[in-house]
Formats: sequence, C-alpha cells, structure tokens
Amino acid sequence: MARKNNMNMSESAVLKKRSPRENVLFGIVFAIFVIYALSLVFPFLYMLMNSFKDSNVYLDETFGGGNHLSFPSEWVFANYSEAFLEMSMKNTRGDTVGFPLMFLNSIWYSALCTASGVFASALTSYCIAKYKFKLRGILYGIAIFSMTIPIVGNTGSFFKLINQLGLYNTPLYPIVTAFGGFGFNFLVLYGFFRSLPWSYAEATFIDGGGHATVFFRIMLPQAWPAMLTLCIMAFIGAWNDYMTMILYMPDYPTLASGLYVIEGSIKRGEGGSYPVYYAALLIACLPIIAIFAGFSDIIMSNFTIGGLKE
Repeated sequence: MARKNNMNMSESAVLKKRSPRENVLFGIVFAIFVIYALSLVFPFLYMLMNSFKDSNVYLDETFGGGNHLSFPSEWVFANYSEAFLEMSMKNTRGDTVGFPLMFLNSIWYSALCTASGVFASALTSYCIAKYKFKLRGILYGIAIFSMTIPIVGNTGSFFKLINQLGLYNTPLYPIVTAFGGFGFNFLVLYGFFRSLPWSYAEATFIDGGGHATVFFRIMLPQAWPAMLTLCIMAFIGAWNDYMTMILYMPDYPTLASGLYVIEGSIKRGEGGSYPVYYAALLIACLPIIAIFAGFSDIIMSNFTIGGLKE
C-alpha cells in the first residue's frame, strides 16, 4: 500500500511539473487520440444499430434521409440467425458456401498461417542470432530488405509463381507462403534470442544434449511469451485478411473474403439485405474481440513503445 501511495505521489508530482506549453501540447495530442478513437467506434455503432433493423426500414432511412444511428423502432433479432444460417455465396466452381463453412475456413486458415509463420520466424531468427556462419550478415540484410519491397509491386510475379508451384487454390498455400521466416516476427524474435545468454546451450551440450534439444527445450520455452504475443497478432491479421483469399484461394472463402464478395452482390442488387450483412459482420468480429479482450494484458505486457520487452 505504501509503495502504491508513493507511486501515486510521484505521478502527481510529474503532472505538476508540466509547463503551460506542455499542457497545451498534451491537450492537443489527447484531442487527436479522442477523435481517432471515435472514428474507430463510429463504424461499430453504425453496424450495431442497423443490424437490428428491418430491411425495409433501413431502405426507407437510406433513401428517405433518416437517421441510421437511431435505435430501431422494432428490434429484429432474426437478422443474426438469418446471417448465420442463410447467408451464402458461390465460389469459382459454382458451389454454394454458407456462413458456417466460411467460419470454419477462417479458423483453419488463420491457424495454419499463425503456426507456420511464427514457428518459421522463431527457427530462422534463432539460427541467425545464435550461430556464426558466413552468410549470417547477408541473410539478416535480406530479411530487412524484404520488408521494404511493396507487396503490390510484386503481386503479378508472385501470382505466377504460386501457379507454377501448384499452390493456387489449395490448402497448401497458407502453409508454404507463411513459412518464409522473415518479416516483423523475425525482427522481434531475433532481438529476443540475441538477448538470451548462450550459457544455457553450453550447459545442455555438456549434459549430452544436441542442437535440437537446445532449441526446443531451452530456447523456445523462454521465448514463449513473445511467441504467444506474435501468435495473437498473426491470428488477428490472418482472420481479417480478405484480399489474399480472393486472389489465391477463391474456392475457400473465409468470413473476410466471403463477406466482401457478398457485400458487392448486395450493392449490385443481386439479393441480400444490409441489416443481415451487418449482423454477419458483427458475428465475424466476435472471435477477434474475444481474443483481444482475453489476451490484451499479455500483448501490453510483452510490448512497449519501440519493441519487445527483454
């Protein structure tokens, strides 16, 4: 309790030491962040209010100049059951893919991308950080340089490569492409493994253990907090990725890519309802919201401004 009181006193002392110019700057920054937060909350409130409205009411408000953020005059909870049970789309083969199958595709696609990407980055970063060999500096330079290449610029050549490898429109695509080992995950884990003392490995070698034992039983358990944070972030990114599925796996639509296609068909007047579509969007957001809410403390405790805690 005394320690807590001392911390509160020190924080209040820091606040009192602000100059008028610093207070003005603090107020400006605070206002900017409040506006930014409201810009993120507004679309969610828009979807939430309109997901409970009747389709005809929504159309009347759209073309009659009504207030879309008003509370529904009649709460239509059936939009959510209709979104889950009846919303569907057709893939390139003409097969009908329903909402439950899109949900299942999102799960296995996100899981494969997360597992392959984080494990490959852990393996690559560990080898470059802890082993000295001639190509070590070159590989690290390639890892940094690969992050500067615009993704849009190499889409054509990458699409051709995926076709030639026979990975187009197959479940092998997320496994192979995510197993690159470079990128943001590599940089984070590289710094983490560099900070670990090599004495752990030397003790294991003395006891008769090999390199695989050092990696799987000594290094990976120590990197587990960082890897868990990266897994959460990678899973959220893969869950929200829609363009990759549209381009490279059109027969396996996820919630992100499937709802993107369905929204286009609603715009073209090919059937569908916006309130039901908003209900589907909210259902698709629930797993990500639950994951972030459950693991937000882990993410914040492992990351600081400027990188990973060591």
